[in-house]
Amino acid sequence: MRKYLCAVALIISVAGCTSSTKAGGGAGPLLPPAGVVTRVAEISYSGGFVVRSALAAPAVVVYSDGSVVFNAQKRLTLTPGALDYLVQGVQQDLKGQSSSKVLVPKSGHAIPDGAITVLGVYQPGGAYQTVRALVLNASTESEYPAPVADAFAKLQALTSDATTPYTATKVRYEMQCPPDANGPVQPWPAGLPQPGVADCTEVHSTDGAAATAVRAACTGVDTPSGKPQPAATVYRSDKGPRICRWRYALPDETS
Repeated sequence: MRKYLCAVALIISVAGCTSSTKAGGGAGPLLPPAGVVTRVAEISYSGGFVVRSALAAPAVVVYSDGSVVFNAQKRLTLTPGALDYLVQGVQQDLKGQSSSKVLVPKSGHAIPDGAITVLGVYQPGGAYQTVRALVLNASTESEYPAPVADAFAKLQALTSDATTPYTATKVRYEMQCPPDANGPVQPWPAGLPQPGVADCTEVHSTDGAAATAVRAACTGVDTPSGKPQPAATVYRSDKGPRICRWRYALPDETS
């Protein structure tokens, strides 16, 4: 019941409640100073059976300007009051939780090699706290300390309101050596940045004309659910054949 009360309170705050705590005000601000868009909360995942792409984005990531992005595909914007309410709540939930150990289910029956859920929140004073829990999801919340489960529920509740597609002027792209080196190879596209290293995998963010070239030449990773991802074209670079994939970059992905 507790997590549902938190979700209801958050929805009310999103509708327009106000806050007496302003970003950057007073000692130990609840939010970063205004002017720089900073990550202030998130749900992300690491490890597990599934091999995660270098382009994998957080399931939920909240920024200091109120923008919230889901899997780099959907977005919404919180009012200042809702943002304060959310961050304060998650800060309190994760206060005192260890950032060095991985929480395991109380039952001790975690799925072997299950994914680790990472909860993050900006703390007063500027530190960014992360708490990791093995196989924490909507169906296993009762297996973890109530404050950690509540922090997860607060952030997860935001996903129900996400309907607007996420776009950005910046893109995030990955270059890899092709799995089949004997396939057809196309000339390197004009404007697409050449690989910077000889290693097979590198990830960058870019803007402007280079971003336009990336979107035109590389394969997008945000294909609609249920549809197979199209095969990536193999290009001949200065450092050998490469394939590339892209998505829109998050506000704090700058390199």
